Amino acid sequence: MGKVDVCQSCGMPLNKEENWGTNADDSKTQEYCRFCFQNGKFTNPDLTMEKVIEKSVELSKKLWMPEDKAREIANNTIPKLKRWC
Repeated sequence: MGKVDVCQSCGMPLNKEENWGTNADDSKTQEYCRFCFQNGKFTNPDLTMEKVIEKSVELSKKLWMPEDKAREIANNTIPKLKRWC
């Protein structure tokens, strides 16, 4: 699969190689970030889409985005990511 712009689990931008996760063979994956995917596995396999949305909203609020706007973006983006489809 080709390079994607955001982590297909949490939506984090993947514009820097240092943010990419790793496959089982320790190669880099351009589909998932280092926080979501390491050694070919999800770092938190029990994580739900709803929890990812809440984490995204909380982070966006800390970055000075109004909660309603953050929630709208998260609800429109995260469910469309590969991990949740």
